[in-house]
Amino acid sequence: GQLSKCSFCLVAGGLGERLGFPGIKIGITAEVTTGMTFMERYARYILAFQAHARKLTGEVDLELPLAIMTSGDTHEKTVKLLFENQNFGLSSAQITIMFQENVPALMDVAARICRKGNAVEMKPHGHGDVHALLHQHGLPKKWEADGRQWLVIFQDTNPLAFRSLCAVLGASVVNGFVMNSVCIQRVPGEAVGAIAKLEGSTGSDMTINVEYNQLEAVLKDTPVGGDKADETGFSPFPGNTNTLVFGIPCMVRCLEATGGIIPEFVNPKWANADRNKFKSATRLEC
Repeated sequence: GQLSKCSFCLVAGGLGERLGFPGIKIGITAEVTTGMTFMERYARYILAFQAHARKLTGEVDLELPLAIMTSGDTHEKTVKLLFENQNFGLSSAQITIMFQENVPALMDVAARICRKGNAVEMKPHGHGDVHALLHQHGLPKKWEADGRQWLVIFQDTNPLAFRSLCAVLGASVVNGFVMNSVCIQRVPGEAVGAIAKLEGSTGSDMTINVEYNQLEAVLKDTPVGGDKADETGFSPFPGNTNTLVFGIPCMVRCLEATGGIIPEFVNPKWANADRNKFKSATRLEC
């Protein structure tokens, strides 16, 4: 019965340029035999969950809400894609689109703002903005009032994201998790973020994603000695799929305390071994 208590949030601020696609990522074909796009695939999953939830609860008008975070690069195209396809069967009432503003790009280690022509070069701020936007739109609080217990946040190009959802919800309930990250097996050195438990000198700890290009540096001075395979042949630090399940009541309390503001960082591509020169303008992200 947990599916009836779910809300969904799609992080859809990216373009498909690196994948060789000229449009938005959710418009990429996810299944070649039917030509189904990622957006249609996600909508069909949500509609299937919704149909199952209606059958279990007897609520024939039950709708599972979907929030979509867009960016300056994707907003208009996302709105157009949904409009031209009648929201892929979802109702307009169950969809909320949240627009993410871009931020100035940085040109060097002194954090000087980059110029592009006669204007400031702008870049997306990162996925962390989703928390602030959810809070600003009042969605988690509304969902809690409507009896929702779980928020599923997922990426714009992961066709397998929902296949494990029922198992993930079950694990969250049984273990009392307020946050659950869906992971995959990962080969040491593989270019995917790793989930690790960081323990501080004061006894505090946190389970967190560590970027793959930072993981070796984090591990080299620990007893582990680096990102090495264990007896399974895989890294003990599993790969992060960026599919997250949050307990909404706890999330509401955290958002009210923080406003959804996430610490910022930079992850530049370096132009030299001394790491004092950027290959290109980088973004401040969260």
